[in-house]
Amino acid sequence: MTLLCVTLALLLTLLLGFVSYIQLLYLESLRIIRRETAALQFFRDTVAAKIGLDNERGSLAFSLLKHISLPLVGVFYLCTLVRPAVPAWQSVLEAAVFSTMAMLLSTYFVPAFLYRRTKGFWILRTVPIIKGLAFLTAPLSLPMQGFHSLLELDGDTKRESASADSTQHVEALITAGAEEGILEEEDRKLIHSVVAFGDKSVREVMTPRPDVIAISARKSVEDLRQLVIHERYSRVPVYEDTIDNIIGFIHVRDLFELDAEARHSKPLRDLIRPIRLVPETKPVADLLREMQHDGSHIVVVIDEYGSTAGVVTMEDLVEEILGEIRDEHEPDRDVRQESETVFVAPGSLDLDRLHDLLNFRPEGDTQSTTVGGLITEWLGHVPQVGESVERDGVRFEVLAANGRRVDEVRISRAATTSAVVATT
Repeated sequence: MTLLCVTLALLLTLLLGFVSYIQLLYLESLRIIRRETAALQFFRDTVAAKIGLDNERGSLAFSLLKHISLPLVGVFYLCTLVRPAVPAWQSVLEAAVFSTMAMLLSTYFVPAFLYRRTKGFWILRTVPIIKGLAFLTAPLSLPMQGFHSLLELDGDTKRESASADSTQHVEALITAGAEEGILEEEDRKLIHSVVAFGDKSVREVMTPRPDVIAISARKSVEDLRQLVIHERYSRVPVYEDTIDNIIGFIHVRDLFELDAEARHSKPLRDLIRPIRLVPETKPVADLLREMQHDGSHIVVVIDEYGSTAGVVTMEDLVEEILGEIRDEHEPDRDVRQESETVFVAPGSLDLDRLHDLLNFRPEGDTQSTTVGGLITEWLGHVPQVGESVERDGVRFEVLAANGRRVDEVRISRAATTSAVVATT
C-alpha cells in the first residue's frame, strides 16, 4: 500500500508540474503585454493549433486540472508518510512539509524554468496527452463556461463599466510592462500619450482664438504675403468682418504660385479654400480620423454659440501623441527650468504638461485647460503681474500678463501647503 501511495504521489507531482506548465503557456498567451520566450512562441505558432483550444478555454481547462491535482498530491503524500509507530501529528506535519515543497516545485519553479530556459519543442510529442487531459475536464469546464455566459447576460452594464475603467487598465498594463523591462521609457511615454489622446476633446488641443493668426478677406494678396513671411504659417484662416465669421483658409503654396502682376491684381477671395467647422466638444480621436479621411489639415473650432473658439491643425493633433514638433523658425515658448522644482512657463501651458513637470493636478472639476486659465479661475479675476496663488503645495506667480490673459508664469513647489493663498 505504501509503495502504491509513493508511486501515485510522484506521478501526481509530475502531472501537476506538467499541467502547471501548460496553464502558464495559455495564461501568457492571453496577456497583452508579455515577455516573449522561445517556448511561448513555439507553443502559440505550432502546438496550440494542434490541441484545438483557444487561450481562454485552454487556461480554464488546465486551471481546473491544477486545482484538482493539488489536494490529491497532499492526500497521497499523507498516505505515504503515515506509519503505525509514528504519532499522527508527526505524519501530518511531514506530509504537509513534503507536499508543500513538491507543490512549490511543480507549480512554480519547474514551469518557470521550462518557460524561460527551454524552447519547448518536446511539447509537440505530448499533444495527445494534453488533448486527453483537456477532454477529462470537459464535464467541469463546459458548465463553467455556460455559467460565465449567464453572467454576461448583463453585458451592456458591464461593458459600460469596463469602458469607464479602460484607461486605468491600460495604464496599469503600461506600468507593468515598464517594470518588467518590456517597454522602454520613451515607448511608455508614447503609449501614455495615445491613451490620453482618446480622452481629450478638441477644446483641449486647439489654438485658442486670441492666438489665431488670420487675415480679413478685404486685405490684398500682398498683405497676405507679408503676413506669411512674418508668421511663417503654411495655412492662414480668412474671415469676413470679424474672426467669428471665418469663411475659409489660404494655402501658402497658392500664394507663391502667383506671379508679381497677379499678386497686385488678383483678389484675395480667389485663393480661399473651404474650411470645416467642428464643435469644441468633439473628441480629438474622431477629428483625427475625419481629417485623415478627407485630407484636411486645418479646421475651425466653434463654441455652443457659434462663435470661433480657435483652430486645430493636423500638427496640433500629432503633437498630442508625439510631443511638440518645433519648427526651425518658431520662437521658443517652451518651459524653462530654473531649478529642480521651479519652472517658468507660458500661460498657455496645458494641465497635462503641468502634471508631467510637478506631478500636480487641480482638485475637483475645472473648466480650464491651461495654467493661465487655472490661475484666473482660482482668483476670480484676470491677474496682474506679480500676483501669485498657492494650492496643494504648488505656487503660481504671474510674470507677464496683458490685462486679458496670463502670458507667463513661474511655477514652483511651495514650502508649505495651503488651500488657496493669493498675494499681489
